[in-house]
Amino acid sequence: MKKHLTILCSLAAVCAALLTSCSSTEPTLPADTQPSYVCLEVNSGRVLYASNATEKRPIGMLANLATACVAMDWIKAADVNLDTQITVPQQATLWPKTNLLKLQAGETMSIRDALYSTLMWDDSASAMTLAYACGSALNSNDPAGAFVSQMNHLAARLLMRSTYFKGTSGAVISQSTARDMALMGMYAIGNPALLGITSQPGATVTVHSPAGSRTQTVRNNNKLLSFSEHVDGLKAGQSRSAGACLMVTANRVSVKRINPVTGKQGTYGQRLLVVMLGMPDSSTRYNTAAKFLRDGWDVWEQWLPTNDYTDHSKFIILPN
Repeated sequence: MKKHLTILCSLAAVCAALLTSCSSTEPTLPADTQPSYVCLEVNSGRVLYASNATEKRPIGMLANLATACVAMDWIKAADVNLDTQITVPQQATLWPKTNLLKLQAGETMSIRDALYSTLMWDDSASAMTLAYACGSALNSNDPAGAFVSQMNHLAARLLMRSTYFKGTSGAVISQSTARDMALMGMYAIGNPALLGITSQPGATVTVHSPAGSRTQTVRNNNKLLSFSEHVDGLKAGQSRSAGACLMVTANRVSVKRINPVTGKQGTYGQRLLVVMLGMPDSSTRYNTAAKFLRDGWDVWEQWLPTNDYTDHSKFIILPN
């Protein structure tokens, strides 16, 4: 564990040119910021590595994942078809730098395509379009406000005690912690459709307007998808205020082990989740997460045979 801390502490001083995905008035991550991270085994909630895990800080476009979680809950509850066309609201065009599909008010796209762009890209306009479609059913006078309230209700339900969402994407700065975002990550992993979207290397989305239809290829910005066959989601994001952030998960087949304490054989699922906030740059983010995943399996193997699982509700306190 000490070697991981040494690597991250030495790299924190190298914070340099971060990609500007939000407005020029967005505050910049201070150069001396220490990254926050958590690496855990999802099925048990067992924490393998953690540092600054409860430090509250901007999360950039990782907020898009929370938007997708709430939208997917609405889709399931209301039995909405993913091919349903939704309309781009005027509010979606407020942040041109993160309106990656160049959406215009009044255009339409399918819920499925809006999810692709929201999750694979740092796209704020698609996230807002999803929020309006869902939020309109809650409050037609303030769809976005109603939707953000649902994001915060979900955070409270998941015991994300240091999280407050101010908007539907990273275009509006929301704050959380690595520990809280790990809880959100575990919730997202529990939705196979959502996880399936984040596992894809890319997709072609279609936008309809009075002038006709246009298509755009959306490439997943989570570069760790090609790192290993075990990596299958979730989201990368980068902004001036949040630095380079990442939520990545990897899965291996379940294993059977004899617990030497109980003498009973158990079947153990194997899924790792890494959450990183405030990394100095994209390369450091991916290299460190890849190392955590490689080493994490070894750490997990050492612990696995001798301990019983705990339920996720106990995953509420992490070491700093």
